[in-house]
Amino acid sequence: MTADVPLGSAGRALAVVYLRVSTKEQAQKGGSDEGYSIPAQRAANLKKADEIGALVVEEFVDAGESARKADGPELRRMLEFVAEHKIAYCIVHKIDRLARNRADDVAIHLALRDAGVVLVSATENIDETLSGMLMHGIMSTIAEFYSRNLATEVVKGLTQKAKAGGTPRKAPIGCVNVRGRDFEGRRVSTVELDPERGPLISWAFKAYASGNWTVLQLRDELTRRGLTTLPTPKHPSKPVSKSCVYKILANRYYKGDVVYRDQVYKGTHERLVAPEVFLQVQAVLAGHSKAAVRERKHDHYLKGILYCGGCGSRLILVNAKSHTGERYPYFVCCGRQNRTTDCRMRAIPTQRAGEALARWLRDGRKEMTTRHVFHTVIRPGFGGGGLSRNWVVRDVQELSVVGLLVLYGWDVSDG
Repeated sequence: MTADVPLGSAGRALAVVYLRVSTKEQAQKGGSDEGYSIPAQRAANLKKADEIGALVVEEFVDAGESARKADGPELRRMLEFVAEHKIAYCIVHKIDRLARNRADDVAIHLALRDAGVVLVSATENIDETLSGMLMHGIMSTIAEFYSRNLATEVVKGLTQKAKAGGTPRKAPIGCVNVRGRDFEGRRVSTVELDPERGPLISWAFKAYASGNWTVLQLRDELTRRGLTTLPTPKHPSKPVSKSCVYKILANRYYKGDVVYRDQVYKGTHERLVAPEVFLQVQAVLAGHSKAAVRERKHDHYLKGILYCGGCGSRLILVNAKSHTGERYPYFVCCGRQNRTTDCRMRAIPTQRAGEALARWLRDGRKEMTTRHVFHTVIRPGFGGGGLSRNWVVRDVQELSVVGLLVLYGWDVSDG
């Protein structure tokens, strides 16, 4: 030990230890919070600290964090700690516990060296000598190669599994992953239908295919019927969200397909939904998306189908509230609201918008192009105020009915 090594009150050099496992499964093996690997690393690191006469003052543990990127929360905290305290050694079980990327390894090593900390491996012979630094570089490069090669092999294996009809990932809600052994004692992984959630998922597809349900209504009914997510060791089950229902309805796995790395394969798992029902659901989803009719807190029969005459952005429904508490519904330009355009279109009362639509419908003009809609319908309908070349009304603020024309299948192409 050199004279400039930081010493504690007991005259021993101060050290920190860093422990890491790459996956959550490793961190929870054996039913304990730390699995098997973390305690083994800790024992080896503490033994190494005794061998070099160091006193461990802090321990940093990243459980289930990959070393392919140097962004583990405890790794970052350790680097901050050694920068603020006089620490002599950083002890790791192996170099690959810190990083499996050569660039990250160099950055971490430099950060430790700038803080006056010597990196020590409990199982590898590295130090600050030229031969030790060479060994460090070799071990780091080997770790990077191992990590990248392992990732390649994993992808290769999962791709082959998908081609054979297997499930390369965790099964979606309604199905469960089951591990067992075949007649020769080999471990096999299969997917079975969840007896509680599976029937609810099947019902959801049939109900939505009828066209009589919105996604929000479907979510509420599924919640009422008791559909919940699968619990995990850290997260209890909970009712499905609206976005989760969207993902369920769009998931091809339920009709028997396996999608992996943008490729579709025929799965061997039992399907929950008939292909024709799945296709009907996609048609209903596409129809709702095209019409852009969404459930909102504030409802109006024109919401989601009107566009701004100034910039072409969608008009959204908002409620203004007076000092007396009375609410006034308006349509406002989404482009102006979100400041994505330089539109100056002011808010339009919903009653005025409805009157404009009624006058247009009374004209019975169904063969209008977009240009005719603006110059032939809106301008005469509001006193001939006129439109500027960029579609902004000069004398009065008004809206485009292009969205309605699209909804009713009328020709709205420019011509």
